[in-house]
Amino acid sequence: MADKDNQTEGLKSLLTSQEIVDPSSPDYQRASRTWSAHANLRPGLVIQPKDVPTLSKSISYLANTALDFRVRCTGVGNASAKDVLVSLAAFKSFSFNPDDDTITFGAGHTWGEIDQKVEKHAPGYAALSARCRFVGVGGSILHGGQSWLSHQYGLASDPQNLLDVQVIKMDGTVLWASEEPELLWAMRGGGGGFAVATAYKMRVYKYPSSIFCGQIIYPADAMPIVARETAAFIARCSDPKIALHLYCLDMTQGSMTSKEPKPGISIFAYDANGEEHGRSADGFKWALDIEGAIDMTHAVNFRQVNESFGKSQSAYSYGVFADADATTDALEAHFGVTNTWQAGVTVPEATEQLITDAWNWYLALKEQDPMLVKGTYVLLEMMQKAAYQSLGYPSTATAWPHTRNRHNLQLGTGIAPGNPKSDALAYKAMAEGPYQIRPEHTGGNYFPNFIEEYVNAEKV
Repeated sequence: MADKDNQTEGLKSLLTSQEIVDPSSPDYQRASRTWSAHANLRPGLVIQPKDVPTLSKSISYLANTALDFRVRCTGVGNASAKDVLVSLAAFKSFSFNPDDDTITFGAGHTWGEIDQKVEKHAPGYAALSARCRFVGVGGSILHGGQSWLSHQYGLASDPQNLLDVQVIKMDGTVLWASEEPELLWAMRGGGGGFAVATAYKMRVYKYPSSIFCGQIIYPADAMPIVARETAAFIARCSDPKIALHLYCLDMTQGSMTSKEPKPGISIFAYDANGEEHGRSADGFKWALDIEGAIDMTHAVNFRQVNESFGKSQSAYSYGVFADADATTDALEAHFGVTNTWQAGVTVPEATEQLITDAWNWYLALKEQDPMLVKGTYVLLEMMQKAAYQSLGYPSTATAWPHTRNRHNLQLGTGIAPGNPKSDALAYKAMAEGPYQIRPEHTGGNYFPNFIEEYVNAEKV
């Protein structure tokens, strides 16, 4: 213990007081929180190096100590450590090069911040940003990176999009990964652990300024027709400017209002062809015409789409907390508060049977433990072929395991800490859910950024 104490003091000597966050600091909770509360190891120290030279010295020092340490961007990926957590929060540089349509930005950004900066410095363009604005750029890019734009341009980590990464090796060496092609290959979707990414150079694309998007909400008894019509639309739609998310939600937020939860269904519609097209027969007229539909769609720009995606969930969410304000994404309200487990898998087809089975799985879990309903979701994402196969299939052009599967099925559940029986059920539900919903599921169909204990990383 004395050695670790001395090593910690040695680390502190490399930093200014403004770069050190200890457990007594008012910033500690936010600087150390993890997406799931149970993943937080409550590090003895959080450091926030202000620049690359300081971070380089810190990484080189830590690599030669017995201190347990991890590097994080925002914490969504559950990065934590017992001794030292290295935060990249200070790395907020940004530049746009109109000559080659690229942006270069620091690894401490959230995607919401990137959307804002692209809108300001590169009007008329859009980045392959994550659809939840609070997600950090690092974990997203390094694990593939899915975006509304992926339907047309591929994953954020694909070589046509991720052009280079500035990194720090464990010996403190600073370089651009393109100087070592094998390292750049690994950084393109291979996850963390190869080096510390400090900046990214990515392609941006000219993109429509008016996008039709928003929720279309249905009562539970509409599920049969919603399942049928959604599956039919997904089967016939090949427009790379159209996307669809289908998910369950608690229509009354019953768990938070002392009312009986009443599960409902919601489609989040996305059509970059504009509102007229979005409301047409080639867009989402079929969804708007289903009896009982509540239309919450509108036309906004790309930044506002991602803001709408979060805020609309806040209004009719499957898990909003009572103290979440109007500017908080529904999912972000869970950040660091609940014990949460997830399972994200790819599926070859989004059939009526798959949708129905996923809905029934959700209802069955609610019956087993009603307390889990406020933290449980089922999300089916329609993806166009380019998302996973912009490089063809099979492809070894990047470390990300490109798949012949096309669509996403995401499951999640959780509850506030202090309920061990519910925790055990939540864990079991995530481990078994993909197989129960789709018996053909295999261990290799998980997303690389959904590696829980019940997922075999080697198969992925």
